[in-house]
Amino acid sequence: MENYYDVLGVSPDSNQSTIKSAFRKKAKKFHPDLAASDTIEKAEELQAEKKTANPSGKTRNNSVASVRESAMRLILEAYRILSDAEKRRAYDRILRRQKKEEGGFNYREFLKARNKDPESQAKLIVYDLLHNLESEALEIYERSKSFPDFRLERYLDRGDAMDAEYCLAEEYEKRGRLLKAYSIYKKLILMEKEKAWFRYYFDVVTLRFRTLMLQKMPGRIDEEDYLDRLDEVVGLDIGLRDSAQFLRKKAEVLIRRKQYLEARLALQEAERRMPRLPGLSAVRHRLEEVGF
Repeated sequence: MENYYDVLGVSPDSNQSTIKSAFRKKAKKFHPDLAASDTIEKAEELQAEKKTANPSGKTRNNSVASVRESAMRLILEAYRILSDAEKRRAYDRILRRQKKEEGGFNYREFLKARNKDPESQAKLIVYDLLHNLESEALEIYERSKSFPDFRLERYLDRGDAMDAEYCLAEEYEKRGRLLKAYSIYKKLILMEKEKAWFRYYFDVVTLRFRTLMLQKMPGRIDEEDYLDRLDEVVGLDIGLRDSAQFLRKKAEVLIRRKQYLEARLALQEAERRMPRLPGLSAVRHRLEEVGF
């Protein structure tokens, strides 16, 4: 499999601006309609190897065009993958999986046999996630909680641990175990704020967390518990807009519970953070209707 980072000439932790800039430079260099000395040289080398010299020059020109077109297709494919956060993350996981498989022995069975060793079990969780064995990874993760103070970041590279935790949170969310997913997403946000690792992907992480909080959890967990979670996520201070959305949701829940004074306070705090946030005027109107 091609290494798309090498294709564009960027490092794996490059941001989107760097990737776009590298793509433009490569595209300008290899576009089939543009002259590029290195593609001509490559075509000439291919011609020499095939020993198909043509005095008319037609074969040479065709080879040059073919090399340029092939290079451009590869550059476009690399950019298509690396410019999309979801596709890039999946691609990064494949690269890590290939690296782990270079040893040539049954790594999974080796780790499974060491079921009393928390570090081996942490590595087994990552291995299973990389090989689409999500149910097995969740089972091992749950079982490993019996180890004293079991945390993936204790035994793995911090980045691998965070990526694995994110995958686990996704799986808990898919299975309707929303509070489990919530606790992991919250932990990852705190870790990212302490020291960035997700970088380009962090917007996707916060989007999933926001969707979980505002769309999936309401009505599916105890309402008192939900209000406590809303207070927690406001304290995370992800961003002004996110915090205002959580406060607006809190005001809506409190109005339904007829806790109007608390709802007014939540609304005022949301307005302070993001005065033009959609939906605030509707909440204000509902409070005015009941005299608050």
